[in-house]
Order: sequence, then C-alpha cells, then structure tokens
Amino acid sequence: MERGALQFDGWTVDRVSGEISRDGHMNRLPQQPLRVLIELTDRAGEVVTREQLVKALWPNGVVDFDNGLNVAVRKLRVALGDVGEESRYVETLPRVGYRFIGKLGAAAPPVAIESTQARSGRRMWILAAFALVALTACFLWFFWRSSDGARHVPSARAEELYVEGMHQRSRRDVDATALALAKLEEAIKEDPEYAEAWAGYSRTLSGAVVRQLMTPMEGLPKARAAAERALTLDPEVADAHVTLLHIHMDFDKDFAAATKDLEQARQLGLSTASLWHYSAMWHAQQGRVEEGLADMRRARGMEPMTLLLSSNYALILFNARRYDEVIALLAPIIEANPGFDTGRSVLARAFTATGRFDEALAQLQARKDIGAWQGDLGVLYAKTGRREDALREIARLETLQSRGFGESYELATIWATLGELDSGCESLARALTDGSFLVNWMRLDPRMDPLRGRKCFTDVEKKLYE
Repeated sequence: MERGALQFDGWTVDRVSGEISRDGHMNRLPQQPLRVLIELTDRAGEVVTREQLVKALWPNGVVDFDNGLNVAVRKLRVALGDVGEESRYVETLPRVGYRFIGKLGAAAPPVAIESTQARSGRRMWILAAFALVALTACFLWFFWRSSDGARHVPSARAEELYVEGMHQRSRRDVDATALALAKLEEAIKEDPEYAEAWAGYSRTLSGAVVRQLMTPMEGLPKARAAAERALTLDPEVADAHVTLLHIHMDFDKDFAAATKDLEQARQLGLSTASLWHYSAMWHAQQGRVEEGLADMRRARGMEPMTLLLSSNYALILFNARRYDEVIALLAPIIEANPGFDTGRSVLARAFTATGRFDEALAQLQARKDIGAWQGDLGVLYAKTGRREDALREIARLETLQSRGFGESYELATIWATLGELDSGCESLARALTDGSFLVNWMRLDPRMDPLRGRKCFTDVEKKLYE
C-alpha cells in the first residue's frame, strides 16, 4: 500500500510526493503534514497518540513536542479544508491525540512505468504535444491559484526555520524571543512568499510587546505590517487574523475593528485555538463572561498543553470574582510548571483578593518574567498597609512608563488600592492612550472597585466601550 494513493471524500493523496488533488485541482502537502495524514489513515478510526505521531515525524527527536505537532496538524487541516467547528477528517482528542474519521476508499494503484520500447514509439507524439500540455497546465495552475486560492508550498529550509522560530516563541523568555524573531526573519528571507512565516513573525512581535520586551512604538507597527503582508499572500492564515484582532482590541481599543476581524475569520471557516482564545478575551472584556469562558474552554480543548490558555482562562475567572476556581485551576499547574510566571501573576491576584497575602507574595517573588503584570506587587503592598513599599512600586512603574511602556492602568490600580482616588483617576484616564492594554478589563476588574461609580471611571468606560 505504500506506493498507492490515499482516497477519501473526493480527495486523492500521493503518499510519496504529497500531491493532493480534488475536483481537478492539485496542490502538495509539506512532508510533516503528509506524514501525519499517513499515520492517521493507516490506523483510520483509531486514536493515534501525540507521542506516537511525534515519534513518526521526528524519529531523531524534536525541538518542540507541542508546537511542532500543532503546526503539522494545522497545515494538514488547512490543506483539506477541515477548519470548521466540526471536524470532517481529523478529530482532536484533547490531551490524547488524533483520529482519522473520514471514509477511506480503496488505495489507488501507483502509476505504471512505461517500457523503453513503448516510450520510443511515442517519442514524436510526446514532443509534439509537450508544449500544448505545458501551456495548458500552466494556465490551469494560474487559474486555480487565482480563483481557488492554492496555497504556496514553502521551501523545506523556510519551513524548518518557521517551526524552530515558533518553538522559540513558545518558550516565552527574553533570549528565546530574540532567537524566535531571528529565525522567523530568516524564514521570510529564505521564502518571502511564506505567509505563515509572516504571520508567526507578527504574533511574536505583538507578544514581545505584551511581555514588555519592546515598547508598543517599537513592536506594533512591524507586527501590524507583517500580519497585513501575510493576509495579502494568503487571506486564510489564521495567525495573521489573530494578530490584527489582538492589536485592534488590546492596543487600538477599537472593538468594532476587532469584531470585524472575528467575523472575517469565522466567514472563512477558520477554527484554531488562538482564534478561540482571542474570541474569549473579546467577549469577556466586554462583560460577557460565560461566552468568554466557553470559547476559552474550546481553545484549551484544542491545545491543552498551551499554558497561556490556562492563565487567561483563570484571568477571566478572576475578573468574574470566582477566586476559588482560579486557585483550584492554577495551583497544580504551577506546581508542575514552576516557570509559569503568567500563571503565578493571576494566582497571586486570587490570593490577594481572598486575604491570603503571604501566599500571594510568594507567587509574586517567584516570578522571573513579570511582563505586563507590573502592578500586582504594589496592590499587594497597598492592601497590607505597606504604603512606602507601594509608593516605591509606583516610582518603578513611572520609570517604565517614561521608557515608553504603558503602565497607567497598573498605576491606577495601586493608587486606587491606596485610597488616592484622584491620582487613580488621572492614571486611569491616561491608560486609554499610553498602550495600557489591561485597561480593557476595567469593567470587571475587582481592583477598580474603589474608582467604580466615580465620574472619571464612567468617562473612561464610555470612551473605551462605546
């Protein structure tokens, strides 16, 4: 069966070359998505674990178990058009693996190889027809590409650089982020038509801004341009839609544009963990908590090992004042993943809100990568009567702000907790324009309670949400 072609639901896939065709249109699967398809169809109807797939794809080891496999499966689904909410071919079993659920036809026989004598007898016919066939093929290829959106197949080297870059991005530390950007830039240089590399570059840049590895002024214009370039090359690259949604929602404060981004992605039938993640945040920031939690559960089901999805699920729970659920969710995850600093920040907020101040302090002091969560220590100091320490935190954040980072919202939370409401109001008003993306949570954030109901709060809320 190794040389035979796979057939299912009108698709024909060459197991060797990766050529994939349907209704007369042909494309080619990269090697890793092809290998995933072969492994799944060879055991159609059975669960193939993630570990089994990784061993098949990377027998000599893999730089990133989770991200490398996610990329391969996502590319396979995109190639097959299996990107809707309900899987048609590749079913995900969260935390376990995948299963091929399509109906396989009989394997097509390999193409017969003509004998030398027969080939000699037809040589003149082939030479005469070759030009016409070539011209017809070129016409059909270009027609298909323009009308049906055939996807560019990246070079093997560019794909290798892309996977390595996205792996480094997933490590979420300063050195790894710099390396991720370098790898993705190299992938783009190697293959400037590689839409996914442009999209990955855009997401890495916007993520670096969130984690305060670069200022909004430094990173966002490049991230926006890279996402737009990716969509010019391929309008169905989900990560590019995610980046623009992220920028429009969290930095531009343009919920109308973010809504349009989501609608476009849904109209295209895109369904990735990242899109459901940002759909969840979009709902929750506007006060629709249950819708946000539902979308985040969907995202976590698709990528159960992505820690950021767990911390942001917990962030929604925190803003819904469901503190015990935050603690129950994050405490065991952090115990198993002690470098999960974003999770520590959210857990510390829940401990602070429930009066477990020593535990909150322990979480905050254990962090190495604080990122955007700069105000939590100052709020804790203010809550526990350590006014001078809280003021020192305010001074530290003001220094960060002078360097171009958006800290006004975090400053507002500390001032409000100290009872300095006028100063809190002044900082809150500045948060709309200085890049403070966490201000989007003000409608729900318990730390805003001292300012809630004051005119300054109402004014900012109106400008932000209306």
